[in-house]
Amino acid sequence: MTGMQTAPYQDFAREKLGFEFDDVQLLITALTHRSYVNEHRKSVSEHNERLEFLGDAVLELVVTDFLFRNYQETEGILTSWRAALVRTESIGAAGQKLGYESLVRMSRGEKQGGDRARLQILANAFEAVIGAIYLEKGYEAAETFIDTHLFKTRINFIGRFMA
Repeated sequence: MTGMQTAPYQDFAREKLGFEFDDVQLLITALTHRSYVNEHRKSVSEHNERLEFLGDAVLELVVTDFLFRNYQETEGILTSWRAALVRTESIGAAGQKLGYESLVRMSRGEKQGGDRARLQILANAFEAVIGAIYLEKGYEAAETFIDTHLFKTRINFIGRFMA
């Protein structure tokens, strides 16, 4: 990571997440797509898929816990709601709203890709950021991030199903 500017990542963390990373490399990795590593093999070796894996599990638990504690619906309905909350479109939109797209490191080809591909990359990065927050600050910080950037932006979501 020699010579890489980390300040934009810390600025993003401070302004949008409310804290700085002790290990800013976690955030940088969370925002590094596999295609970028393929183009920069000599200088970059890690992409966000492992953090995405972790963040996906944390996201699933937080959403499941939220639905379980706040709604008395049957398992099938709660499962449907959870699936809708964590789908690519929902978390990709949350990522767009956070505004980290300019920080996502991806290949030139991916940058020129279509809207659907970009939304998928943003959704994957959202999960990876959750994983990075979980490792850096713990479960409660990850839960707060999800509450702020997914639940509060989707507050009318469940009401539509209940109507």
